[in-house]
Amino acid sequence: MDDNYDHERNGQVHENAASTSAPSDRRHLRVGCALLPKKVSRYLTPAMIETAAAQGIELCLIDYRRPLQEQGLFDGIVHKLRPNKEWESNLLEYTRQHPEVTVIDHVDGIKTLQNRSTMLFPLQGEGIVVKPTNGRGGDGAGCARVQAPVQVEIGEGTTLEEAQQLLRQAGLTTPLLVKPLWSDGREGSHGLAVLHDLSVLGKLLSGHISSDLKPPLVVQQFVEHGGVLFKVYVLGARTVVSKRPSLGNSYLGIEARRKGVLQLPRISCKSVYSQSAPDLLQLPQSPGAGGAESMAAAVAAAARAHAEQEDDHPGHCLPPDWVTHALAGALRRRLGLQLFNFDLICPEEQGHPQERLYYVIDINYFPGVDKIPDFERVFVEFLRAACTGSGGVNGAAQPPQQAQPQAQAQQPAQQQQHTGGVKEAVAAPA
Repeated sequence: MDDNYDHERNGQVHENAASTSAPSDRRHLRVGCALLPKKVSRYLTPAMIETAAAQGIELCLIDYRRPLQEQGLFDGIVHKLRPNKEWESNLLEYTRQHPEVTVIDHVDGIKTLQNRSTMLFPLQGEGIVVKPTNGRGGDGAGCARVQAPVQVEIGEGTTLEEAQQLLRQAGLTTPLLVKPLWSDGREGSHGLAVLHDLSVLGKLLSGHISSDLKPPLVVQQFVEHGGVLFKVYVLGARTVVSKRPSLGNSYLGIEARRKGVLQLPRISCKSVYSQSAPDLLQLPQSPGAGGAESMAAAVAAAARAHAEQEDDHPGHCLPPDWVTHALAGALRRRLGLQLFNFDLICPEEQGHPQERLYYVIDINYFPGVDKIPDFERVFVEFLRAACTGSGGVNGAAQPPQQAQPQAQAQQPAQQQQHTGGVKEAVAAPA
């Protein structure tokens, strides 16, 4: 799911990196940052600037309202802004005059992720198949297939009858997840609801349930996954996986079904998972008098209460490195992006015993990587690798590839390292 249901920095984490050795190219780099104000306060901190300087990188805040040509030469530009045609034109003109500059990331790829109708396109149909190098994973699976849940777009002006027909034609059945079409940071873009009764679909379409949840919308098939998702951060060749709570029975049980539709509050303020695996979240049945704040507090308390219990639920085990690393590489190529994350779930219903099934339910550009441990080091290493083309990271931004119905990705051999609470895997040289 999107950021509505991720819980931040102290989650169960492991890290997978293509290279952790010091880069050979140690020249001084100047990296411009065009960021939203909230990103500036979280990323251009004294600790980040000091870490970057120690690695020979000067981080500069770009004034995106001024021509880039007036702001000097950059080795790289990293940007996260709301849709802004003036900025896009400014960036395009600068890269035309300076084709050697590394841009993180390609505007077309970012736009793909800003629309929930297109963000999962690389995973539709048969999805992406990944295989371990030794021919069989530790759980006996010979491969993993990663797909996207079935979803439909309901555009503005769609009538109730037309929406019902779209759901029937796609084979969607309740419960369903309802999300705004746009995920570009505009007001209301983080809305989310669980639809249990199609008889209230009309109220949803008219905006009577929530002003944040009216067409254009995406309606996605809910996949039962045991109340846990895995947020996979991708920074070039490095992946960091964090275990997060997802929807529990309180949003899927009898009381929720009786309500017909249940709007979910944004509860991603704090991480509530310890290093031990969490149990299923048992959430309040409604926000009550305290609204979203009391709901968020209840979620945190429920997760803390279950965090240290033993957990052998198959959908709660961290996906193998060979799955997340190869999948991240395939998505990098298909999206033409280097900096993003995706939400991965393991459905309770599995098909062939030799094939592990996963779903990606959301992909976000330039996510909150400050939520992962030691993020200053990880982010600075990513910037250097991207700007120099080292560590398996392409220095020049590439346009997204045309997605095919099915793809296979092979996972490179890896070496395992453990540092603190982070498990890091290093790809062996080819």
